[in-house]
Amino acid sequence: MSHNTTIAPTRALRLNPDNHRRKRRPVNCEECRRSKLRCDRQHPCGACKRRKREASCSYDIVAGGIGPLSAQRTTANPRVPAAPNNNTRRIAESPTASLPQPPPPPDCETAQEYLHTRWESVLQRPVPEDDVEPHTLSPLPFGSRMSHEEIIRSLPPKACCDYLVSHFFKHIFALFPILHGPTFQRQYIGFIQQPHEVDLSWLALLFSLCSLALKTIDASDPKLACVWSQLPTSPTPVDVTVSVSRRLLRTAMTCLLQDEFFIRHKFSTFEALLMVLYNLSHNGSVDQGWALLGMALNMGIALRCNENQNLNPIESERRRRCWAGLLTLHTYQGILFRDVDMSYLLNIRSTAPSDVNDTETTDEGITSPPSTRHHGEPTQMSMMMAKVRLFRLSTEICRHISGPSRLDRRLLQEFDAAIAAEQKQWDATYTIDGHPSLLDSTSYAHWCVLQTYAHHLYLLLHRPFHHTKATEFLPTSRDRCITSASALISIHRELYESPLLRNYMWLLNGVTTLKALHAAVALSSCLIDMPPSPAAATANPGGYDLDSFRLEVNAMAVRVASLSSRSNICAKAHRALRHLQAQLGTSEPLTERSEVELQTTFEDWTDIREWMDGDLVNWNLDGAYSIFGSGAI
Repeated sequence: MSHNTTIAPTRALRLNPDNHRRKRRPVNCEECRRSKLRCDRQHPCGACKRRKREASCSYDIVAGGIGPLSAQRTTANPRVPAAPNNNTRRIAESPTASLPQPPPPPDCETAQEYLHTRWESVLQRPVPEDDVEPHTLSPLPFGSRMSHEEIIRSLPPKACCDYLVSHFFKHIFALFPILHGPTFQRQYIGFIQQPHEVDLSWLALLFSLCSLALKTIDASDPKLACVWSQLPTSPTPVDVTVSVSRRLLRTAMTCLLQDEFFIRHKFSTFEALLMVLYNLSHNGSVDQGWALLGMALNMGIALRCNENQNLNPIESERRRRCWAGLLTLHTYQGILFRDVDMSYLLNIRSTAPSDVNDTETTDEGITSPPSTRHHGEPTQMSMMMAKVRLFRLSTEICRHISGPSRLDRRLLQEFDAAIAAEQKQWDATYTIDGHPSLLDSTSYAHWCVLQTYAHHLYLLLHRPFHHTKATEFLPTSRDRCITSASALISIHRELYESPLLRNYMWLLNGVTTLKALHAAVALSSCLIDMPPSPAAATANPGGYDLDSFRLEVNAMAVRVASLSSRSNICAKAHRALRHLQAQLGTSEPLTERSEVELQTTFEDWTDIREWMDGDLVNWNLDGAYSIFGSGAI
């Protein structure tokens, strides 16, 4: 690395006849160079002060060779000794620091380590220049490397960790069942007995699992007292829950980075990366996992998880489950980036996991289902099987609505029928005669989750036909948009209010609320296209109670406002809902221009990159009837 600023050689260097190269001072301190920040060259520099890393701010003098492999490190300013960083401090305090150290590795290994370190630095996101904690969670952490002991100490206490793991498998696992429960339990017990014997990738899986579980538990849960007791102060439980959950997820990524997951592909790495991606998708930041998802796809192919390998039944099922989980994660991304054709994934041959419970998968094979399970009763893998079918269906629909065939009414009917067939199957599997089971609230929660996919796909399909000003207007499409939008908002209300679904309220922190927000925009577009006058029977042939729809939007705004303290996405969604309330509650008649603008708003919101990810939305609600700015994203 070349530098423009040089300093005079020190006296020690002048006395060394073998040293013919002048020592040069780097432009940036070590922390700014690693984080790709502008450095003011002070000691400590301004960037390190803002990030409270004054102790790590140091300038290393390097020789004028090529790259740091030939560098000789010393303090840039002999009068100001460089403060030791965390790694140096740990080495100095280590009881083995005085023991004879092994010889340095060969040059090729050193070069590989340096290359990996540079990759870490390149892929790290820039650190914010202010002291405000960012609302979005960067998937690649910044900061000093952590020792194995420090990583283990970052976990919650054992009692709390046990509770988080148990909560995950009881309430979250079936939504993303990439693990084999008995296998994970054996691994966890082995970790408790010998915590220093597990690899970093498995620790990343544990940290991500605990992070997700913590985010889904009510902040007032007294069982989390062991977490609060570790903190120096007693802040608001809601704030601490979100903060600690993010810290655990960042530690999970630290484990993957230090395990060199860029170049070392193990199955434990694949499992951990998928769990991190699922975690990110439910923190309101679907787009942040885009690059990591591509890496996971390549890793899964390299590990041949989509192929039949000569492995025992449990190991084969674990790989098939992870491949299925990988496909379902692409559903979020396929919807978010509609212009990216995901259909190539449909052509990759793979074997689906068995639709059985964990206890039915043994080393000897897949045992026959127990007689206590009735025909059609869901298993731990039924949700995953439904999501894989949804991935295939949504991939085909997104390709359809992004191309010239989106106005083809024949294809519209075919896709409608395919969605309806899925809904019929979900009704048979997860409800009792169309009603939620009081004996198994989990089944009802899974039904609600799947229905949000179905109604959201209905909105995408029928959007071009829903408005009377559209050339291809279809009254049936407007009816479908009203019905599906109302259903999505109703499911949002159920997840928020129903005691049966209390353990699944966390779903409202991200994607589910954004789907409901999209539904509110669609419903508003339809309502303003249908004058509420009783005399306008032709404009309201379905006899809809338009006032009740307005009340639904108002109630949703109240719910989203109450969720804003836990979710930045909900905070942003609340602003948009308030604007919609102003549109629906106006006493002045809408002009033709206003109607067209709201119709355009609904069309804009079907660019999923906007309503699925609040960071891409222009939230400056400065126009009378304009939610978005003029520039298309």
